[in-house]
Amino acid sequence: MVVCFLPLSLLKLYESCNNSQSINRGTKRCSELNLMVKAGVIANLKQQPEFVLQRAFKYRGKTIREIKYRADFSYYDVEKKKFIVEDVKGGLATRTEVYMLKKKMLLYIMRDRENFEFFENI
Repeated sequence: MVVCFLPLSLLKLYESCNNSQSINRGTKRCSELNLMVKAGVIANLKQQPEFVLQRAFKYRGKTIREIKYRADFSYYDVEKKKFIVEDVKGGLATRTEVYMLKKKMLLYIMRDRENFEFFENI
């Protein structure tokens, strides 16, 4: 059996990423991305960034809420010189119809931006 000891700084980093009691793909990826920030590979790491896909509007006196897409992470890849939006999925079953639709809407909005990349981590 291998026992790993984490430095206090990495343990705190792990705890900040671990929103649930179970260790999952998202938690692992969060730790990896935070290490990449420390190494200077990526910058401006954000957890749970929201993107407005459609603004709220009025229809016959009623307010229709905005449509948002919430990714798992966004960051700037220093090497690629690109803004990355990343979604970590637990498998194909987590790719719901709503998720796929919102992903398509985000890709449509960002289609002309050369420095944008969407990464789906399955």
